[in-house]
Amino acid sequence: MATKSTEMQRLLKRNSSTILTCIGAVGVVATAVSTALVTPKVTQKLSKTKKEKRRKLTKTETFLIAAPNYIPAVAIGAGTILCIFAANTLNQKHQAGLTSAYALLNESYKDYRKTLIDLHGEEIDEEVRQAMLRECCDYHQLHVDSPDNKAIFLEPISGETIEAYEREIMDAEYHMNRNYILRGYASLNEFYEFLGLPKTDYGDELGWCCMDEIDWIDFEHHEVSRDDGGTPIYEISYIFEPYAGYLGEFE
Repeated sequence: MATKSTEMQRLLKRNSSTILTCIGAVGVVATAVSTALVTPKVTQKLSKTKKEKRRKLTKTETFLIAAPNYIPAVAIGAGTILCIFAANTLNQKHQAGLTSAYALLNESYKDYRKTLIDLHGEEIDEEVRQAMLRECCDYHQLHVDSPDNKAIFLEPISGETIEAYEREIMDAEYHMNRNYILRGYASLNEFYEFLGLPKTDYGDELGWCCMDEIDWIDFEHHEVSRDDGGTPIYEISYIFEPYAGYLGEFE
């Protein structure tokens, strides 16, 4: 029983934002229905009281007669508003948690690579990276019906690959940089969009900002050796890697 109770608590915690949003949606409908049902009754009471008094009712009298009937609708509406605000707060906390988690993961990855290079040298680090890239490029391939004179390009953060002419990749890099210079910042998802890759949940949280004195986002295309002799694979390397919190200066 304790295990089932714990699992239920975890399930509710993970889906609390969705649950509150659904309750808020139901509350909106319930508020409208409750108001619609009580309005005819209030109209009848006001009409009856007006006939009994044989005069037009004052605003105070109208309020005192009508207000008690709308208490349930007001209560439902207030509860709905609280649910909507609570769901928004939870979403913000969840987003902040994702950003913090990625930043921690990114730092851990950098520390791991630095330690690996210190212990075994840059050649071993490059060999490990290429082995990982060869494994990734067996999956997630896009546009496999492309001509033979196109190459496979790997975006290392998402692990997605795309077959394209190198000039098409350079064109995407140029247009992303153009927006970056004109606007002052650019997100990773914006680069994905120019590449024709699907956007990701973290793609809007990672990016670049000109406030960090990065005038141009440079890229390099490193060929990854293939044991099977297949279509060449090129990794799109970031000279300046995207980072979380890049919009801090603009908020």
